[in-house]
Amino acid sequence: QAHTHAQPTATPFPHAYPGTARQSSANPVSIGPEMSSKPVVTYWAGRGRCEPLRCLLAAGGDVFESRNLTCRADMQALIATGKLAYDQVPLVEIDGLNLVQGQPTAGYLAQRYGLCPADAAKACEAKSIWASADDARGPMLSFPFHGDLEKTREDLAGPKALLGRYATRWQATLERSGGPYLLGAEPSMADVGIWEALDFYRDIFGHAAFAAAFAGFPKLLAHYEQVLSLGRLREWRDTGRAAVFSPDWAGYAEAVRATLYS
Repeated sequence: QAHTHAQPTATPFPHAYPGTARQSSANPVSIGPEMSSKPVVTYWAGRGRCEPLRCLLAAGGDVFESRNLTCRADMQALIATGKLAYDQVPLVEIDGLNLVQGQPTAGYLAQRYGLCPADAAKACEAKSIWASADDARGPMLSFPFHGDLEKTREDLAGPKALLGRYATRWQATLERSGGPYLLGAEPSMADVGIWEALDFYRDIFGHAAFAAAFAGFPKLLAHYEQVLSLGRLREWRDTGRAAVFSPDWAGYAEAVRATLYS
């Protein structure tokens, strides 16, 4: 994958799109000349349910624009465009399409960037692993709203959680595949999904705690470093997020509350 050093951008959420009236969700709104030619990701300024999709874009080598929701008026303005089929975010605008719902959006992006195997059985396996990562990161989604590190740590260590179930299975998958990726020699959406779940843990607890927690899974730790070489994923982790994310977890949580409940 080609690397690019262009920086991600965050723009104020537009309360009106020139020339765009509310349209049926059955007819996706194309990205017009007034919009960015880059993919546009609309969500709040934090990880939430959107971060795996951002990571797919970055692993694919793309530079995207972030539009961060901050208040109820932002969401109402977005709904009024007709771009949200179910009035929910994340929204990824790409190729003239308005992609919503996480799993199908991930599938589209993976296919677009060569991260979905052509073989049907392998593609199913990649999507299954992606879905397992989505399950594994579940307890971390609520962390910004309660801020309880110990509760989150305990939730992730349970027998059916990230460390108790999923890390063991992913380690075994890497052993069977021979690596360096989950399906063997070529990367897929599965690798990006797993990487993001581990990186979420690292983001919450810090690198030292991350390394200690996964010390019993050496292949997973090596895999984490290997996946960083895809596209501009390392750039997104090290500098891109800081340019578009809230500086703290509480700020992200407050924006979500202000948008949905105020």
